[in-house]
Amino acid sequence: LIVAGISVTMSDTGSDGSQSAESILATELYDLCSSDSLSEDGLREFIEQHGLTPKVVVSDYDFFLEACNNERVNEGIIRRLLEYFPDAARAVVSDDGLSPLHYICQNSNVTLNIIQLLIDAAPDS
Repeated sequence: LIVAGISVTMSDTGSDGSQSAESILATELYDLCSSDSLSEDGLREFIEQHGLTPKVVVSDYDFFLEACNNERVNEGIIRRLLEYFPDAARAVVSDDGLSPLHYICQNSNVTLNIIQLLIDAAPDS
């Protein structure tokens, strides 16, 4: 995991019960992707603020499901998320067995381009 330009490998909680950098990042991404203020600019600022580089690997991609479910999502947001978290489209399945492709198809603001991005990122979904 790259946080603030530093590579970090940690479990979800430290020995003192504190959250790891990865867990904090995933929580903040979840909050952003589920918010009414989700935007391309906001996502870009988040990425810059945290010093992320493309192909970040995290253990919790629930934020991607939230982005797919968010009415404010657009092609740029999905494209940016997949650039930085390429495993998100295939790594996440909800407790109900739904993939990001299921979520995005239920979103009233979905476009064919967004669906194609998810299909290309996870052809087996």
